[in-house]
Amino acid sequence: MDKLGHTVVIGGSIAGLIAARVLCDYFERVTILERDAIENRPVIHKSVPQGNHLHGLLNGGQPVLSALYPGFTDDLRGLGAHRVTVGRDVAWYLPDGKAYSATGSLREPFDVGLEAHCASRGLIEYGNTAKPGTSGLRIETGTTVRELICRKGRVRGVRCDDGRSLEAELVVDATGRASRAPQWLTAVGVSEPLQTTIGVDTAYSTANFRVPDWYDGETLIFGPAPTFTRRGYVIRIENESLLVSLIGRFGDYPPTDREGFLAFAKGLHSDLAWRIIRDASCCPSSILRQRTASLRTGESSGRGISRDRRRAMHLQSDSRSGNECSGTASEFAAGGSLRTSIRSSPIGRNRKCVFFSRAAELESTPWNLAAGFDFAFPQTRGERPPGIEERARYFAALDRLQTEDPEIRRLMTEGFHLIRPLSALLEEPLRNRVRAQM
Repeated sequence: MDKLGHTVVIGGSIAGLIAARVLCDYFERVTILERDAIENRPVIHKSVPQGNHLHGLLNGGQPVLSALYPGFTDDLRGLGAHRVTVGRDVAWYLPDGKAYSATGSLREPFDVGLEAHCASRGLIEYGNTAKPGTSGLRIETGTTVRELICRKGRVRGVRCDDGRSLEAELVVDATGRASRAPQWLTAVGVSEPLQTTIGVDTAYSTANFRVPDWYDGETLIFGPAPTFTRRGYVIRIENESLLVSLIGRFGDYPPTDREGFLAFAKGLHSDLAWRIIRDASCCPSSILRQRTASLRTGESSGRGISRDRRRAMHLQSDSRSGNECSGTASEFAAGGSLRTSIRSSPIGRNRKCVFFSRAAELESTPWNLAAGFDFAFPQTRGERPPGIEERARYFAALDRLQTEDPEIRRLMTEGFHLIRPLSALLEEPLRNRVRAQM
């Protein structure tokens, strides 16, 4: 089809970059408006709240990125990302020993043919910007959007804080947690979308260390929910570095000084993380902290995670939001549903964009996985979804079955790596087998 005119993408981190890459196939001009600087090297955006903490590229995202950026994973490894074999190179250290599943049901390594990549957020993001220039793409940094431009009941562009107005046939908001889309829509008479909120009260402390000579490179995870509110991750990333993230909930938060950081690591139910880092030298970056909003303000820099939030944009019926794709755009939503929605419902032809429904379908798996983990803790605030206890029993029975059935093990691994929706684990004839175990 013929290309349309101009589109604006608000936000230039991973979601915005991928959305812009998709849109370049359908628009003559694509403008990214980003308030931070985008440098030609792996760095963290100042406004990315979790930028310095744990990141990994799951297998489900890799095909999307490789389709948009041919050779993406090869280039990522060339930049130093650490490739891991799922099931073999990721180990949980539980109170009763080492395992290869979060529940401890799998005690031996396995290989279902899936790989993932561990790297810093800055490196993963740089992998999206280091490609040759895409025709029609322009990135403006140091630019903040003030409001939407609406005429005759439609979004027609954006107005920036510097007073400039940019006309556009499509506006994509990819600013994530900081999104002002609900306020913008309310200002033009569109009701604010429904949202689900979960009070998680989580704090992170993260530091980079040099890889010890004896470390074998496994990705290590400590702290099963809900028995332990402390959790730890040790992953190998680029530049011969280990990224160590310590996580605490409900007031048991990891310190930011080296001695406190080490003491918190030693307090995990396994002292392996402490033994790995106690004699290792810190990388030049200092210990970094993301604190919960429940702590005193001004005590530390960084942004808090006191709650998770999901906006139900797909339930927004007002037509004025029809040419604005807003909310947090993941690589799956941006790379898959955005392309699908434009193909099936071209912007500018008075058809409602189907992006929201497609994005909601794709995002339901990561949201439900995260929500299920959060609600394992009785202290978590928020309305528990109907049937959550029944689903917990179902997945516990499914977990028992995977110990003897490699096919179920593969299906579960694909679900957790966002290759398949969780609904695939609820289909017959598997469902009958699982229910017989409950």
